[in-house]
Amino acid sequence: MAQTSGMKLATLLLALIACGGKPALAPTPPAPEPAPVAAAPAPTPVEEARPVEPAKPDPEKAKADLYAAETAAYDKAKPVFDKACARCHTKTGKKMKPKTLGHVDMTTYPFGGEHAASIGNEIRVVLAIDGHKKASMPSDKPGSLTSDELSTIKAWTEAWQAAGAAGVHPAGPADKDDD
Repeated sequence: MAQTSGMKLATLLLALIACGGKPALAPTPPAPEPAPVAAAPAPTPVEEARPVEPAKPDPEKAKADLYAAETAAYDKAKPVFDKACARCHTKTGKKMKPKTLGHVDMTTYPFGGEHAASIGNEIRVVLAIDGHKKASMPSDKPGSLTSDELSTIKAWTEAWQAAGAAGVHPAGPADKDDD
């Protein structure tokens, strides 16, 4: 019987198609209503970024770095000191006098003598590095150092002053940058 009713249905459909009719289709169920969208959560207040404080420099490392820079500058300037100053300002100098050594003694480094605490400034003055006065040293040939030699000595005095300002060695009252 299933075969007969299937045939009847097929015949009926063919007849409808042949006559230009359309077979009745099962009604399409309505589209489901979209699910309600949950409201987006309220934005949480963003905490303002706090600036990161830079690490505080280690004062002992800073002193060590400044002293290293000073001694490196001294190593470059030493040949000029040997050429222009050692004959009077070292214990083995040919023109050494106790009074001269009492003022500035360059036998060892750091220098000694009563001007040791302000030696950077003193040397700038006697060699006229800053141009404020006429050079008075070397005593036998004042003003005889070349501009390169004076630049080398000036670099050392600047390193000396920077180290002194950081407390590497005591700075005297006259050991200030006059530029």
